[in-house]
Amino acid sequence: MSDHRLGPMTTQDPALLARVHESAFPEFFLSALGLRFLTEFYAGFLGDPTAVAVVARDAGGVVVGAAVGTTEPAGYYRRLLRRRLAGLVVASAVAAARRPKAILRLARGAFYRGEAGDDGKPTGALLSSICTAPSAQNTGLGKRLLVEWEYQARAKGASTAHLSTDARDNDAANGFYRSSGWVLDREYRTREGRLMNLYRKALA
Repeated sequence: MSDHRLGPMTTQDPALLARVHESAFPEFFLSALGLRFLTEFYAGFLGDPTAVAVVARDAGGVVVGAAVGTTEPAGYYRRLLRRRLAGLVVASAVAAARRPKAILRLARGAFYRGEAGDDGKPTGALLSSICTAPSAQNTGLGKRLLVEWEYQARAKGASTAHLSTDARDNDAANGFYRSSGWVLDREYRTREGRLMNLYRKALA
């Protein structure tokens, strides 16, 4: 077993997780929006009653990963906008300045509520993000984070969970979820034409 401990998110963690996320996914869309936006994204999971946030630390206490989501996606994102509107506006403006063509995708993707194409929203908890620092990859930490996130979502009353991930050029992530018991429900396309896989898992 990897020498990491799992625990709740603290107020100091979002900025640290932003750097972990950026290093874990250097070519992904959210990373391209910058550390300020990523910090606001992770800070949104602090203090919300429906948030499920598990943070991993190494033996020295350094943050090396996290799994975050919510048991009530629609309500969570409404509250997020009320609680962190100012910070999100500033972070979004900075991100849009860096990547002007990304603003529409930013508006849809950053506040993803579980929509899955024309078939509507799946029910249950939403796993919004899971990441591990490069130094902690291939240690089993990702699987531990996922299992603990599922346990905590179930403890908060969720009987099912879902997530979306890229269907193409993403074999490692798709294989990870399948090997963890998540079942491919369907493929769908975003409005930008991005092909996605929707996975579900029963938590009961």
